[in-house]
Amino acid sequence: MINKKQFRIFTILDLDKKEEYLHEMHLEGWRYRASRFGLFYFNQCQPDDVIYCIYDSRFLKKYKHELQDFRNRGWELIETGFCSIFRKPASDLLSEDQVYMSKGLRWEVMRYRLRSCTATFLGGLVVCMSSFREDLSMSFFIIFVLYAFLISYLIYGYFRLKRKYLVDKQ
Repeated sequence: MINKKQFRIFTILDLDKKEEYLHEMHLEGWRYRASRFGLFYFNQCQPDDVIYCIYDSRFLKKYKHELQDFRNRGWELIETGFCSIFRKPASDLLSEDQVYMSKGLRWEVMRYRLRSCTATFLGGLVVCMSSFREDLSMSFFIIFVLYAFLISYLIYGYFRLKRKYLVDKQ
């Protein structure tokens, strides 16, 4: 069996892009096996239209019946960790499976993740600002620029996902 390894970075704001990447790789004949530190491991297989679904593991731990529902509906659990990754052939998708891929549910999960991530970054910024209060050194400005970049990336990701999931109230 032929194996393949590729390096890709996906942030928590890019889980939709990660699903698309895994789907495209399976269409090319590479079945996803695992990922560690940005390295994606694949096994060669027959090209097939397989849907990948990435769920927040914290959400699945909170609602244990959801994990069993995935399994009962034929979704294969590939990997657990920060995120749980499921796959299922597109030909086997049922109308009930659309519940797991609904834009409203995905938006709620992303909002939950964005809130915790934003709180962490802002907390770090406050600690950074208070530790450099008296002495504004060059390292302070470097850290401040990094935090500004991270927070602006979060804001950009928020609006990109909001547009994608079309959750504006009418």
